[in-house]
Amino acid sequence: MQRQLLAVIVGVAVTTLVGVAQSGQISSEEDYDAAMKDVGATFRALQGDMEARDGEAALAGTAKLAGLFERVQAFWTSHNVPAAAAIAAEAAGAANAITAAIESQAFQEIAPAQETLAGTCQACHGEYRERVDGNARIKPGVL
Repeated sequence: MQRQLLAVIVGVAVTTLVGVAQSGQISSEEDYDAAMKDVGATFRALQGDMEARDGEAALAGTAKLAGLFERVQAFWTSHNVPAAAAIAAEAAGAANAITAAIESQAFQEIAPAQETLAGTCQACHGEYRERVDGNARIKPGVL
């Protein structure tokens, strides 16, 4: 009886953990658009944090960006668009490079990493996004 109860508890815990882990996935174009809005807001906040020399807030921002871009990479990979996935991976790498530069106080490395990050946004938007009625969306035929 106790083993059965333990098995049920473990099963519920695993199911809950899997559900929580998957809830962060980008599974639709709507999820993707929401993630991109989050990226934009986080990037703008990061720029302000950097100007204010708020290292703690900047580290939180770069960690958030890296996580968002890892989710974006998984989205593009799941839709078999490897070039877009590679751009997202480069963006995550640039966010991580900013983190490393802040943590090691290698401040001269921050600007090049920020430029790389901004460049990945421009590259991806140029190839895979379009503006319609003031909003960005994935170009038709990409997915």
